[in-house]
Amino acid sequence: MTSPNNLEITGNLMLHPLPELLVEIMQARLDGSLRLAHQNNKTIVYVKAGEVVFAVSNQRRHRIFEMLLEAAAVTKQQLVEIPEFTNDFALAKALQEKEIFPASLIKTIFTQQIEAILRDAIGWPEGVWTFSPLARIKDDIHFKIDLPSLLVDYARSLQKEVVIRRFKSFREAFGRKSTPPAQINLLPQEAFLLSRFESNFQTIEEIKTLSGLSDLDTLQKIYVLWLAGFLFRQNWDAAFDERRLTALVSAKFELKKQAPPPVVKAPEPAPVAPETKPEATPEEENPEELTLEKYLKQVEAAETHYQLLDIPHKATTAEIKQAYFGLAKRFHPDLFHKQVDAKMQSRIQNAFSEIAHAYETLRHKESRETYDFKLRKILQELEKLEKLGIKPEPAAFDTQKTLTEASEIFDHGFNLLMEEDFEQALPFLARAVHLAPDVGRYHAYYGKVLSVDKNQRFKAEAELQTAIKLETDNPAHRIMLAEFFLQYNLVKRAEGELNRLLAIFPDNKEAKALLDSLPNK
Repeated sequence: MTSPNNLEITGNLMLHPLPELLVEIMQARLDGSLRLAHQNNKTIVYVKAGEVVFAVSNQRRHRIFEMLLEAAAVTKQQLVEIPEFTNDFALAKALQEKEIFPASLIKTIFTQQIEAILRDAIGWPEGVWTFSPLARIKDDIHFKIDLPSLLVDYARSLQKEVVIRRFKSFREAFGRKSTPPAQINLLPQEAFLLSRFESNFQTIEEIKTLSGLSDLDTLQKIYVLWLAGFLFRQNWDAAFDERRLTALVSAKFELKKQAPPPVVKAPEPAPVAPETKPEATPEEENPEELTLEKYLKQVEAAETHYQLLDIPHKATTAEIKQAYFGLAKRFHPDLFHKQVDAKMQSRIQNAFSEIAHAYETLRHKESRETYDFKLRKILQELEKLEKLGIKPEPAAFDTQKTLTEASEIFDHGFNLLMEEDFEQALPFLARAVHLAPDVGRYHAYYGKVLSVDKNQRFKAEAELQTAIKLETDNPAHRIMLAEFFLQYNLVKRAEGELNRLLAIFPDNKEAKALLDSLPNK
């Protein structure tokens, strides 16, 4: 199963499917590339320290220009004016230079491309794979991919009979990880089964007895929890055995040449002819022009993801993409940062985070079905109005944003904050505060991310003080405020805040330790 140099490893996707390979690579924190082939389809997945950072495919539908055409985000005429539009990186550079897309939106497009390639390859039932620690991507190419969510979607969609074949015997053992992924929302039965696990390893037979579930249900839930990153696995047919892992991890490689992708050559696309139909006038394209202010009011008043994107609730995936890219091209925050004041820029940033969240939810079948289930009553009313030919006004529905939506947005922003991606976290946390202004936790972490920018220092303090007022019995907010004071070398104010905290919560060990650590006390 290994090549002559004993470092390149090959195998069969029927024995070791891509999701399981990615889990092994992730847990071993490997660097390199995973080449995959299924019939005429070829894909390469690049990993750094176990994380997927890039992927390429020879399938035309996975090319950036095809994705943008499908979403109606660019025209054929715009493409033919770019000499190398079939090269993803050349196209991205040209789109940015021509100010068709800002850099941040181009980054999002690449991330969506990589996830689409992975989602496709994850479903391959057979084929061959080769892992090489020698073929690596350039250091400056690194995209953040939500791999656990992709793997969970795959595991939940598998038929139970297929899941059974992924286990060698009931003697396989699983143990709970101490640091599970934060971004995965488990289903009730999955969460219940996870609660049955202890720190030590347990066999499937032991887990089944504790869970009270059927054999099939137990195996499927275990498979979901393992692929999602909640569990370790022992005594199974791993693709990377200990000997090979030791060789891969201990080996040191020096890249002699770093060449940009694509490594996989895609078939040459057919020539794209310019549009023969005369260009429509702005009045023909949009009788009532959507100005920036109208767009912001539309987003701020919207009660559903469909209203955010101004699409019917039965819109196709192509229509969802077209709506999102159409709005992103015209109203992305990067297009206005030199033209508007800070207040307006904040509105634009919040609006974009809303439509981006709506797009991410609606473009995937599983997340869209979950969202539609939550909104079934509103959607039934929308359908009735649409049948009557009436376009419902946002005000026709409850203007109070749901706490569920605010919670989802906050969770996303919180995860970005924990990854120290402060710029991306800011609009999500700000939106959570806007949607649920009475939740102290949202204000606290919004203040925390604001504190990174010294120009936002006073606003950050105000948000932290608001969190304390809203949740006076939560010592964590006062500790965050004390840490904020220390961050700006306001030792006396930090000391005063900690003393106030200890007057209310005299046994708070964290506050005592922080107080004892203060300089010149």
